[in-house]
Amino acid sequence: MDYRKPTRSDWRRTAVCLGIYVAAIGAGAFFLMPTGPAGALAWAVLVIGGAFVLVRWDAKSTAYRCRNCGHEFEISILTDAISPHGPGGGGWKYLRCPRCGKRTRTEILLKT
Repeated sequence: MDYRKPTRSDWRRTAVCLGIYVAAIGAGAFFLMPTGPAGALAWAVLVIGGAFVLVRWDAKSTAYRCRNCGHEFEISILTDAISPHGPGGGGWKYLRCPRCGKRTRTEILLKT
C-alpha cells in the first residue's frame, strides 16, 4: 500500500467532519435531552455511534511512520481509539512500532 503526507486540504476536511459531529451532538442535546429518558438514550446512541464512525474512518484511511526506524504501518480500530494523539508538525499518534518495538510519536500518513 502507498502512503502520503496529509495536505492542508486533508486537515480541513477532517476539521469539517469533526465540526459536523460536534454540531450534531449539540443539536441532539438541545432537541433530544428534554424529551426524557428515550431522548437521552437516542442522544447517547448518536454520540457513541458517531464516535465509532469517526474512529473507524480514521483507522481505515491512515497509516503511521515510526520516527526511530522509518517503518510504515497500519493499526486496528481499537488501537486507534485508545492511543494518545496530538497536534504539532502535522499531528502525531503515540504508538509502538511493530518492527523496532519502540514507543514513539509516529508521523501520520494517509493511504493513497
